[in-house]
Amino acid sequence: MLFKSGTVGIISGFAVLTLSASNSFATEPTNTQQNTIHSPAPAVTYPLPSSQQPTQPLPSQSGTTTPGATSTYTTTTTDVLAETAIPYGSYQTDVSSFKRDLESTADIENAMNMLGTHNAQRLASGWLAYSALLAAQSENFRKGVEDTDAYHGRERLLNGMRNSPAYTLSLAGAEDAMSRALGAGKADARRLDIAGEQVKQQAYTLQSLGWAKARLSGRPTDHANQIRTAATTGRPQAGNIRSIFLSPDVDTTISSANALAGTTSLWDRLSQQPAGVGFQQPIPVNRGFQSRPRQYTIRGEREVSAGNIATLAALKILGETQARTAFVSSALEDQQTQACFNQAQLNLLQCVSASRNVFERPFCIGVHALKEIGECIGDVSY
Repeated sequence: MLFKSGTVGIISGFAVLTLSASNSFATEPTNTQQNTIHSPAPAVTYPLPSSQQPTQPLPSQSGTTTPGATSTYTTTTTDVLAETAIPYGSYQTDVSSFKRDLESTADIENAMNMLGTHNAQRLASGWLAYSALLAAQSENFRKGVEDTDAYHGRERLLNGMRNSPAYTLSLAGAEDAMSRALGAGKADARRLDIAGEQVKQQAYTLQSLGWAKARLSGRPTDHANQIRTAATTGRPQAGNIRSIFLSPDVDTTISSANALAGTTSLWDRLSQQPAGVGFQQPIPVNRGFQSRPRQYTIRGEREVSAGNIATLAALKILGETQARTAFVSSALEDQQTQACFNQAQLNLLQCVSASRNVFERPFCIGVHALKEIGECIGDVSY
């Protein structure tokens, strides 16, 4: 049976649905195909929270060492944005390191584990925080924020931002700041789309291989529930990303990302660095921000998300991100962004629930764990 392309529907809530064959990506194989299937593929298993060993605690536990962790760390910064950005950087590290040429059921299982079990809420907040760090390095925006603070007073400025995230987009220099964040988002989205398309296409090419046409053993809904449970805990944070974002030199990393001017993703450049090097020095780039960065038009339906990025950047400039206040938390939990990342995760679960053969799983990974995440990031503007 040839793999049929299609679009996964929306799930209500967090329930994993069992789909009928007519609604599934997978349909019953023909008799000739059944003759090519030698045995069921091994059941796909994903780590449950009890078997995971996170190498570091959540941001609220900074400065401690997790019992049983494989490594220790020392927190050298208390900036909430830097800490919150770590899960997003960890996801991008997994995108750099997973095996893209899928040659076995184990390769598919590993890719699903690496890309499909990130916690959607923390991933969304991490992207917002990373974008805000980029925006906060705009000198034009810094001046605009500081001048407004000096003229109107801190409380009046904060109240304006609380009343409407879009208010921050009206401050002097906001266009320059958002161009940095949105340009980096476009580069990250392109990177995820390329990787996702490569994985997705293997759902078609693998159909000619006996091992990939094999039926998955076990119930697909059980596989989906394993992924959902693992994503509740989320993937362990990457040690090199923690070192970068909790380092006093984190601004160097952000400067390097800004210097790429949206032409290349920071995470592609990081993956090209020698192991353990990080960004002690700015990475070489072909061109930087000597000229005015490209301007982007924010989509109306994502204006609140863009406003929250600008608000977080302004709070960073004002020194208001040293503690996770209710205001900072509200901006980091932007509902538009959270809904988009959550929907991608729910679509992944539904796709896994609907799959019956090994070759169908790469479609789920490529479309929902990569391409749709890229859309959440890149579709804020055009």
